[in-house]
Amino acid sequence: MPSARRQDRLLPATREGPATREDPANVRTRPHGRTRPHARSRPVSFTRGILLLALLALGCGRDGPAAPASGLQLEVTGRLERGATVSLRASAATAVKWSAEPANAVEFLPGVGVRLLQTGSVTLRAEADGQSGELGIDVAPPPTIVFDMLRDGNRAIYRAALDGGDLVQLTTLDGENRDPTAAAGTVVFVSYLDGVGQLYSVPLAGGSVKRLTNSIGEKASPALSRDGRRLAFTNSVSGVPRLWIAAVDGSGAARASAGFGHGGAIEAGPNWAPTADRVVFVSTTSGNADLYLFSTGSTRVDTLLNAPTPEVEPAWSPDGAWVAFTSARGGQTDLYTISVVTREVRRLTDRAETDASPAWLPDGRLVYVAWVNNVPRLRWLDPSDPVEVHEIPIGDGTVGRVSGAW
Repeated sequence: MPSARRQDRLLPATREGPATREDPANVRTRPHGRTRPHARSRPVSFTRGILLLALLALGCGRDGPAAPASGLQLEVTGRLERGATVSLRASAATAVKWSAEPANAVEFLPGVGVRLLQTGSVTLRAEADGQSGELGIDVAPPPTIVFDMLRDGNRAIYRAALDGGDLVQLTTLDGENRDPTAAAGTVVFVSYLDGVGQLYSVPLAGGSVKRLTNSIGEKASPALSRDGRRLAFTNSVSGVPRLWIAAVDGSGAARASAGFGHGGAIEAGPNWAPTADRVVFVSTTSGNADLYLFSTGSTRVDTLLNAPTPEVEPAWSPDGAWVAFTSARGGQTDLYTISVVTREVRRLTDRAETDASPAWLPDGRLVYVAWVNNVPRLRWLDPSDPVEVHEIPIGDGTVGRVSGAW
């Protein structure tokens, strides 16, 4: 694996994971005989980006001075999403004057970059060499994440967009609240309101908190299935944490892994397959923290990864092909993925400080916690090109577990 690094960037040994494919631009006719491509707002891989061309007609057909004999070709490369920075290029031999409508929807940066500040339709315009051109784009909203954060002496559950905007505190309970999971508009989390961890829920949009469990045994590591109908978690009713499964409201809770492992084995970190028929989890039954697959239909448990070093915090990819996890197998704590079919392990990050707690977003990106100068921060990367890492600015506070909202 490569050993070279950029300053505060993550250099992987290999590239892997699901890559999102870009859709071709649609061309729509505008008044006065002009055409412009209208870019779809689906996020795309950074390695390819989004390539949009605007070819202006020979004349605009309106009263006044004649239009130039030919227009500028405009090109935008990057992810069309609020908070993203994209590159601009125009087919001009001289300096280009750029503008946008609405003007406050973007921030033009030195060079040829522009930061997208608002969602919705934006028209980019260029003037140079006595010619002009324009390009219409649609800027998508960023995905939503949930996380716990210690701020002002209280650890609460928060919701935010991937660019750090739209930050909302979802819980105001006393005590420590942590480990959120979100799907189908519901957030489930652990609260120590009564001194022992129990499961609670709150709407993703905000609202009243509801208690889901009220039984003996500490509850931890909740994980909602992608459809929001089933809930996996660990329950320490037997003295050590074991894998349990229940309905989203906590009803019908039962131990899932009965008969698996020895009496002292710890089970932790469950996460659902996209099809909700299997759960990946951590168990110490072999003497080390390894990854296992539990089939809900047959109650069968299979080994996914057994290694000399602990492998923890598994997270199943949206396409079902990969499981991301945290490992110190390289002498430092980094993020890896393993193929569910071939069991091939690939490295995602390579830093001296810790990268941990990976969670997939619905579009195939990974959000995680990166320790920078001994302070935990939220970051995201695209597994198809993980060299580029992106900070999620959420202000002061100590973050814990993060999860994508499904």
